[in-house]
Amino acid sequence: MTRPNLSLVALHLGGNALLLWLGYYWLGTGESRTLTLLWSFAVALLLVCLTCLLHGATFVFVGQSSGLSTAFRTALRNLLPILVAAFAVLAVYLLLSRWADYSSQPAFKIASWLTLKLRKPVKPSTILRIFNVVTWLFRWVILPLPLLPMISGVASKGWRGFTHFGKLSGKRLYWLQAPVLLLCSFWLPLRLIGWVPQAGSFVMEILSFAARLLFAYLLFVASWLLLAFLTSAGKPVLSHSRTVVSP
Repeated sequence: MTRPNLSLVALHLGGNALLLWLGYYWLGTGESRTLTLLWSFAVALLLVCLTCLLHGATFVFVGQSSGLSTAFRTALRNLLPILVAAFAVLAVYLLLSRWADYSSQPAFKIASWLTLKLRKPVKPSTILRIFNVVTWLFRWVILPLPLLPMISGVASKGWRGFTHFGKLSGKRLYWLQAPVLLLCSFWLPLRLIGWVPQAGSFVMEILSFAARLLFAYLLFVASWLLLAFLTSAGKPVLSHSRTVVSP
């Protein structure tokens, strides 16, 4: 692994930890007065901008084979379209979350209709389970595949990068790699942190949580960086100082 790549890994290890701390601090800010409300808004805006800058620069660094300083300057110049892309993705996933909360109603109606037509009892929980599987596939497989190239393109090219929506990597293996790495970046770390194993004492519980938290964080950083490499450059840069962008 070359020095620029090691610098990128170190930057993510420290930068994402700082972002998590900033997010934790923001959750604790009060909103009872106007000044504290404005301060909370300023911290939230700073958190969003720094997050977009760090991860946008990562896509630029991988996709354009540029140095870290050049990548950050490019991401800073394209910060506004990156923010627009981030909020657009957030809006899509919020709508998907709303659908997940609402899906119990159509599941009940469909189960009733099928029971009437088939003259056999169809449980609403069965239909709801099917809805949940489809929603899960949309959240982790169907939506990320076209959105990731768009985010990478916006980080590198600004507003023109929105045309990269749906421009998937030519390698068929990417269709499998991207969802797996995305699950390892977010879904699996959250599951790992939320898992509460049986421990013999309070000290063991603390040690278990600390170990799971550390492993989840390292898994997130490693998986997300590898996903950025695969999305922007087609392969991880491990042994070369420069990367040729895949056509």
